[in-house]
Amino acid sequence: MEQRMNIKFCFKLSRTTTETHEMLVKVDAVSKKCVFEWFKRFRDGKEDVKDEPRSGRPPTSTTPDNIERVRRMLADDRRLSLRMIAEELKISLDSVSNIIHEHLQKRKKKVYAFPTLVRSSNVLQRCFERYRKKSLRKRFPAAVQPMPNVYCN
Repeated sequence: MEQRMNIKFCFKLSRTTTETHEMLVKVDAVSKKCVFEWFKRFRDGKEDVKDEPRSGRPPTSTTPDNIERVRRMLADDRRLSLRMIAEELKISLDSVSNIIHEHLQKRKKKVYAFPTLVRSSNVLQRCFERYRKKSLRKRFPAAVQPMPNVYCN
């Protein structure tokens, strides 16, 4: 949109398409073909830089009713998968994904699982083992053996 307004500005200043493209290349340019197409539109009298409405069939699965149904399903059970929702509502997987991400603005929350070695009981056990091994190594180097599992609360 911004580039189109820049092209329109250069058109109003009576710059050539090549000059306009060279100016835009210095910043962040669209293709030369695109500049020529927009110049042609402006020459033909079309002043609007916004996109024209697209033709084709309107979307049928992203209706307000389906959006509300997906919202209610997620409110009841947020662990539902896209496939489960799609099967329940009888709409495509892409439509469900579009509704959840674009219309409801929901994202997957990253859940970090701590490995077992980081838990406090394991940290305590590892520290105790390390201390025991160091002290035993000093006194009896051949006697160092792994310690049986000790669980601390």
